[in-house]
Amino acid sequence: MSILVTLTPAESKRLIGKALCEHPLVKKAMKHGRILISNGTTTGDFVEELLQEKMDIARFACGVVTAGVQCMTPEDRIRSVYVENGKRIANDESKGVYEELQAWIDGMGPGDVYVKGANAIDAEGNAGYLLANPKGGNVMAALPAIAARGVGFLIPTGLEKLVASVPEAGRHMRGIREYDYTFGLGCGYAAVSSGIIVHEIAALEILTGAKAFHAASGGVGGAEGAVTLVIEGTAEQLEKTAELLKSVKGEPALRSWKQSCGDCGFRCWYING
Repeated sequence: MSILVTLTPAESKRLIGKALCEHPLVKKAMKHGRILISNGTTTGDFVEELLQEKMDIARFACGVVTAGVQCMTPEDRIRSVYVENGKRIANDESKGVYEELQAWIDGMGPGDVYVKGANAIDAEGNAGYLLANPKGGNVMAALPAIAARGVGFLIPTGLEKLVASVPEAGRHMRGIREYDYTFGLGCGYAAVSSGIIVHEIAALEILTGAKAFHAASGGVGGAEGAVTLVIEGTAEQLEKTAELLKSVKGEPALRSWKQSCGDCGFRCWYING
């Protein structure tokens, strides 16, 4: 038995957000442990599903690709979300964003979980991160400590971001200001192989046990970035999968939200060339 379905990026993000809630690392940490949910759009869906509370997900993004450029969101974005023993911990507004992040990471260890989506994934399990912050941003602030301490690292990222090779891409990327022409913000790059990628295929297996295969990508009229999957399984698995897919179909696309070009100190060639 089989199902053929096309998921838009927004639908995929919602599916992945639901699956993360059922991931063994998350379920364990929700009972006794810490979860650090870093800024991002897919992680925003995860926050909504995990805590059962609505948020303005567009404002949870930090670096963002929108309107055809790499950019940043305004400074009044929502901060990273911190959960301890199943309860959300209020942000410490007396601390700066990275000061707060570091203080939380300092208390993390085995059994805790760090969740951060990526800008690229490949078939070998590598994840790539565009770095527009001169200090590397949230992921580079967190990665050394979580890698050293054995913190679980979940990377919720849709198959729309599948590339041929993350390490190969990394070998061709430059520093933020090392490009001759930049359409949007210049970005460095980090290739990471130590995390667990949760894409649509993994999400469906977690939630229903069905096996999915990536058959095609792309579309028009709102389906740009969509992925087409063929899903196989038992009658029971596919009935459950069909109901799950029905619940995410029609998920609205996120609004575009980025800083004003006039407020940007980078002054890319696209705007000023």
